[in-house]
This record gives sequence, structure tokens and C-alpha cells, in this order.
Amino acid sequence: MPEKPQKPEKPSQGQTLSLRISDALYARLERAKQLLSSKKGDSVSTSEVAKQLLESAREDRFEVADLLAKPTETLLEIRRKGEAQHILSRAEWILLAHFVQKGLEAYTERTPNPVSNESLIVVLDAFLAVYELRTERASLRDSYYVNNLPSEFRPTKAKGVDDSERATSDTVRRTVAETRKRLSDPAVKWDTFLAGRNLLILLEDEKLPAADAVNRALRPFFPVMWRLAARGHYCLTQESLRAESTSQDSFYQPPIPSIKEGDFTLSFNRGESNDIYLLLSFPGPRGPMYPINGYPRITEFRAMLAALAPESPARRWESGYFLGYVAAPEEGKGK
Repeated sequence: MPEKPQKPEKPSQGQTLSLRISDALYARLERAKQLLSSKKGDSVSTSEVAKQLLESAREDRFEVADLLAKPTETLLEIRRKGEAQHILSRAEWILLAHFVQKGLEAYTERTPNPVSNESLIVVLDAFLAVYELRTERASLRDSYYVNNLPSEFRPTKAKGVDDSERATSDTVRRTVAETRKRLSDPAVKWDTFLAGRNLLILLEDEKLPAADAVNRALRPFFPVMWRLAARGHYCLTQESLRAESTSQDSFYQPPIPSIKEGDFTLSFNRGESNDIYLLLSFPGPRGPMYPINGYPRITEFRAMLAALAPESPARRWESGYFLGYVAAPEEGKGK
């Protein structure tokens, strides 16, 4: 009898797994989704996050999700450990890098000041310091790292890198070095800087040595990373990054002396939770007095004064809290 033709084999499909999980575990997945969305720059589904966590089975991924449950408390603890030169876990560095990325990419009416070139260079140096620690020298993520850096700074062969011609470790190093060199020029400014994503991906996905080696590599950059993380935290939460007041804060503290500049007076007053309140008094018998309270307003007011300084080309400031401009002097009245 003639043999029956064999049916073509169906391509294997992944198995579907349906689980009932607790509210606590669902909350962890949601926090992990927030972190993964931050890395990709796009939204991801909860099922995709769960799949990645199950496939990787890395404990630090769950630890990061747990740390994100209380970001303010966690970042303050990271600061205490960092300033005391204690070793941070890999999950803590990942969380810090997450907020560093948010701080680098934040631009809202409440965060109008661009990140300085010096801080951008520190992020590049931190990335390169950890990049040299990889235990597997070849990486499929090199193209991703290069494409997150300005295209003008990439080697000619690395521009428009695709799967047919992947970037190499040397390409990454050369692009980082060229970016760092260009940023050393104060005149160079970039509205969008995605290098923070590189540091986050590197810390989370690459194979690295023990925590001690990572800490030695990143410790010189901790102060700047912390400030960028504080900026990112404020952008996400609209809250200052500081500890809650304690009973010791209610003890008597000496008053802060006022500052006089010509006929203007700047007075200070302490508030709750270590808040500082300013009072700007204008000259004249009925001179107005302008109160400024809260760290965000004080910071923006200071930034506005710097932006509208006499030597600055800027003539107008408009942001979340303040609107200011420099009026042209009237003839015969001077400046």
C-alpha cells in the first residue's frame, strides 16, 4: 500500500499559563512594569512583564519592584548608605539608575532647567566604568547603547546601525568618548539625552561581577547620580526628596539672619519638616512684600534670576510658578 503523505509539523507554540495571584504580587508586577516601560520608552503589558520575570528568574528584579513600592524611603536609605561608603546592592543601583534616567529626560514646566553638561558627562563615565566590568565581552545590546547616543557623535560605520551590521564594544567606547569630548564644550546643548537608559539597561541586563566591584566602579559618580535621581523623583512624584521631620526638629533653632541688598530685604523663616520660607521686601513706605515658600518655588525663583541676569541673552522667563521679563530701559531714565 502506498504510504500516506506525512502531515507537515506545526510550529511549536508557547504554552499559555493562567494564574490567580495575590494583590501583593500583582502590585509587584505593576511596579516592575513601570521600570520596564521606563527602559523601553514605551508601554508594556503586565503579561509581558510576568513572562520576562519568569524567564529570567532573577531575584534582583523582584527586589527592584519591592524597592519601588516606597521610592522616597528607598532613595533616602540609598543616600545614607552611599554617603557612608556602604555597599549598595545591585537592585539599589538599578533603582537609582531608574530615577537618574527620569531626571535626565524630565522636562516639564516644573523642571525647566536643563541638566548641565558636567552631569551628562558623569552619566557617560558611570556607564563606561560598569561597561568594562561585564563578564561577557560580546553583547547583543551594543547597538542599543550606540543608538541612544547622539547620531552626530557615532563613528561613520555605526550610524544607522542595524541587525546586519551590529555595533561592537569598540564602537560603544568610541561613541561614548566622542560624546564626552563634545559635551566638554559648554556651547554644546542637547534637548534629548537618552544615555541614562544605557546605564539602566547595563545594570539590569548585563552579566556583572559581585556587588563590591560594581560599587567601586560607581562610587566616584554617586553624588551626581544622587542629584539626578532626586530630580527624577520630583518629576514623578511632585514631592521633595527628604526624610519626614522628627521630634528633634521641633527643638529651638536659631533664626536665620536677613540679607539686605540696597533697599531690598530678603528674610527667612523656618517651617514644618525643615521647610524654609522666604519674604522678599521691596523698598518704599508701602513697598510690597512677596512670600516664597517651598523648595520647588525657591529653586525656580533662583533659576529665573540667574536666567534673567544682566549678562544673560534671555529676556523672558515663564515656567510653573513664575513669569518674569526684562523691560527695555526708557530714554533718559537709565537701565
